[in-house]
Amino acid sequence: MKTLKSKPSHLPRRRMLQLGLSATAGILATGIGCKNASGETARAGDTTSNCGVTPDQTLGPFYPHIKNGDGDVDLTRIQGKEGQAKGQIIFVRGRILDEQCQPVENALVEIWQANDGGRYSHEGDSNNPIPLDPNFEGWGEMTTGADGNYGFKTIKPGAYSFADPEVVENWRTPHIHFKVSRRGYHEIVTQMYFDGEKLNETDTILAELPEDERAQFILRPEREEDGVPGFSFNLTLKKVASSEERLAALDACTGQYDMSLPYRAPNEKVVIHREGQRLFLDMQDYATVELKPQGKDEFLAISIDCRLVFNRNADGTVSSITVHGTSKHDQIAPTIALKV
Repeated sequence: MKTLKSKPSHLPRRRMLQLGLSATAGILATGIGCKNASGETARAGDTTSNCGVTPDQTLGPFYPHIKNGDGDVDLTRIQGKEGQAKGQIIFVRGRILDEQCQPVENALVEIWQANDGGRYSHEGDSNNPIPLDPNFEGWGEMTTGADGNYGFKTIKPGAYSFADPEVVENWRTPHIHFKVSRRGYHEIVTQMYFDGEKLNETDTILAELPEDERAQFILRPEREEDGVPGFSFNLTLKKVASSEERLAALDACTGQYDMSLPYRAPNEKVVIHREGQRLFLDMQDYATVELKPQGKDEFLAISIDCRLVFNRNADGTVSSITVHGTSKHDQIAPTIALKV
């Protein structure tokens, strides 16, 4: 890549919001490593160990809400086609664990990424001049077994610019998106990165992670299988607490709201629904994201750059939500979303 100039000011707000490049990460947790009381790496079955919950990162604008293709664990080939995806083939494997470092069974692991040239198989990336790879899936999903293991065969994604390519801060370093969910646990939206990438030093999203946690997300291959590099990425989910009063309080929050969200239409009608002990926000013709509790009536959705505070009446009903932006780079004034 040619030498790029450094950008002296913040990214253009409109373009940042379109691409979801303004999320605060690392607020929710302390890391993804599993450590016991001695500071050693914990092993599954060691009930004295504690696994830090994996921090959220931005969902971004290219979540595959339209599931084209077969969506299996091999992103390098598409069923019914003979060709293979361009680029460096890699394996990405790991375990989904709980806070006691025990495996989580039946967790849904979703991944999506750009192709070798840096383009997503997503209608939102149609203005990207890089051509699509007709043999690259672009996304995959699987559920974990009793051992909590998952695994995908894919390619190392390319870097891409989301604005003026002459400005180094406008480039995203190669990364793979993850979304992990399981009933009874809070979901995770995060990303993994590759060691040795120069753009890791200037990537806007990676820089949002606390510096002392950043290295846990930047991976180097641990092994090779028939010449194919293998990466290991473990993620930790937080269990949901149970309470009848909590359910009633959550039910009062459900319903339809007129809400303005980053990189979405203003005053969009969104729906908040409950699944067990968790609240989810449904965006029309887009993704559903979990609202993670931060205190009484306060929830965080790092993946869409928001903190939501539900406003209750004297009788406990909810009339509106105060929506706060969470971005360090793009300050957004709080807005009121009325329940309709």
